[in-house]
Amino acid sequence: MTLRHFCSYVQWVPGSDVVVAQNRGNLCIWYSIDSPESITMFPVKGDIVDLERADGKTDVIVTEGVNTVTYTLDEGLIEFGTAIDDGDYERATAFLETLEMSPETEAMWKTLSKLALEAHQLHIAERCFAALGDVSTLRFLHQTNQIADKVSKEMGGDGTEFYQVQAHVAMLDKNFKLAEMHYMEQNAIDEAIEMYQELHMWDDCIAVAEAKGHPELEILRGNYYQWLTETGQDEKAGEVKENEGDFQGAVNLYLRAGLPAKAARLAISRMEITNNSDTVNRIASSLIKGEFYERAGDLYEQIRNNQRALECYCKGGAFRKAVELARIAFPAEVVKLEEAWGDYLIQQKQMDAAINHFIEAGCSVKAIEAAIAARQWKKAVHILELQDDSSAGKYYVKIAQYYASMQDYEVRGSNLEIPRCVDCQKTGGMKLQKEQQSLIS
Repeated sequence: MTLRHFCSYVQWVPGSDVVVAQNRGNLCIWYSIDSPESITMFPVKGDIVDLERADGKTDVIVTEGVNTVTYTLDEGLIEFGTAIDDGDYERATAFLETLEMSPETEAMWKTLSKLALEAHQLHIAERCFAALGDVSTLRFLHQTNQIADKVSKEMGGDGTEFYQVQAHVAMLDKNFKLAEMHYMEQNAIDEAIEMYQELHMWDDCIAVAEAKGHPELEILRGNYYQWLTETGQDEKAGEVKENEGDFQGAVNLYLRAGLPAKAARLAISRMEITNNSDTVNRIASSLIKGEFYERAGDLYEQIRNNQRALECYCKGGAFRKAVELARIAFPAEVVKLEEAWGDYLIQQKQMDAAINHFIEAGCSVKAIEAAIAARQWKKAVHILELQDDSSAGKYYVKIAQYYASMQDYEVRGSNLEIPRCVDCQKTGGMKLQKEQQSLIS
């Protein structure tokens, strides 16, 4: 990542992770490169020419005209980086404790806290979080250290190797599955369940209880459901009821959560719900209110209320389902539905798709208009060839004008022949035979 633009000088401080650079008229120092946003800056008038470190002192040499000026860096902050590189976290802590809190020292406390946790030096980590003011993590680490100290005192050895301590460290890293593994390896099922309960990770809690056949499994499920309802998580509560086989309760919760489509999906798949007319009507009303007309149609079709299903399909623009249903239940309505389907497609600017539906409905004029609007000229001519009604003849003019603009002066139809002629070449128009000349006039 780019730390600074227009840098004429940049150098590491020897034996540390501190970076010094010159950014135009500023001396820039990063005492903790892991936190590049924490930068110390001083204005300088000249150019940095060298960096010297000797006798516990680090100087930046700057030339200002004929003079040479020295800027001394904060050795305490530099020593922190050296201690970190050496893995001496106690020395790093001692250095930081001598410094006042600033953005630079705060970044260093954060770095030290992370490294101390990774090294399982939990007392140092506790001190870091105290300096950072992270009270909740501080309290949790204090409890963890008490467990580790007690184990070391009573059993000897390194208390940080105890399973509870390792589980706590995994939790601090938000690796809850690793924490669960530490508990399960010691058959500490109740502790794993308690961890998930405190974190409100109820799905994992119940999964552990089910896997081990815990005697309080049903109580846990009841507590989970109660927590979901108290916190207004009706959708999740409905899923719990559905998994438990309480489908009616699940439907009620889905409706309460404003999810009628989810309730309809469950109702369609369960005969015992579709047999309950009150429940079906409630779901259908919610679907219609939410403008889920197609889903409402599916539900009505499932309970054999074909008339209402057809109405919902049409209202929701689901004409494919409407036509399929009408072919079985209302054959006389198919032609009307095909025309309505074509009209709907015209509204949606799907002219190409509308043509065939108008043909199926016997609406030749609408089919011709749709073909012309879609610029399907050949299809429009084909439909015109099949017409006996002279009223459709007016569309020959529009088609003729198109072919004239394309300089295609020969077109043949069932009732006309349009030959290439001198007049056509002169005017760019099309000369019809006698029986069609009245249309052009």
